[in-house]
Amino acid sequence: MDRHRSLIDLLCADRRAAELATHPFDFNPDFYEHVEPVRLASGAALEGIGKDAGGGSFFLCGEGGDERPVLYADSEGSAGIVGTSLPAALRLIIGAPCRGEALREIERAGRDFDDRETEALLASLDAEYSEDCGLEDLAGDRAELAARLGLAPLPSAARLLAMTREATALSPSYALLNEEGGAYDRL
Repeated sequence: MDRHRSLIDLLCADRRAAELATHPFDFNPDFYEHVEPVRLASGAALEGIGKDAGGGSFFLCGEGGDERPVLYADSEGSAGIVGTSLPAALRLIIGAPCRGEALREIERAGRDFDDRETEALLASLDAEYSEDCGLEDLAGDRAELAARLGLAPLPSAARLLAMTREATALSPSYALLNEEGGAYDRL
C-alpha cells in the first residue's frame, strides 16, 4: 500500500483526526461523488479522496506513488492543483486554511511579501477565520491534526505559501474536464 493510501486510511481510521480535518480545516475524508462526472484531459487516473463543505472535491491524480498531485475541484466549475502530493496538500490545508485569501492580498499589493509580512498576514487571516467560525484554538487544532497524521512540524507560513505557488504552477498540466468535455476554469 502506498503512502498516500495509508495516509487517507489513517485519516479515516482516526475519528478525532477526521473530525478535525472536516472542521475546522474543511477536508472531509468521506468522499462520495463530485457534483458531476469529471476526468483529467490527459486520461490519467483520478481518485476521489475528500470533500469540502461547499461541494468541492479533492482528487489524487495519476497512479500510485508518493508524489501524486492533489487536485481540488469546486462545485462552480473551477479546479487546480493544491498540493504536489497528498502530504503536501494536507500540510497546506492544515497550516494555511486561508492561503487563497493570502495570495490574493499579496497579488493586490503588487509585490512579494518577506517572511515576516507573510507570517503576519496569515496570522491575521487565521484570527479572522477563527472568529468567523467560532473556533477556540485553531493553533491547537492545527498542531493536534498535524501530529495525528505524522505531518508535524508544519512548515512556516512563508514556506506554505511557496508550496501553494509550486502546486498552482502544476495546474495547467492537470486540466479537469466535465462529462461533455468542457474544461474547468483554473482556480
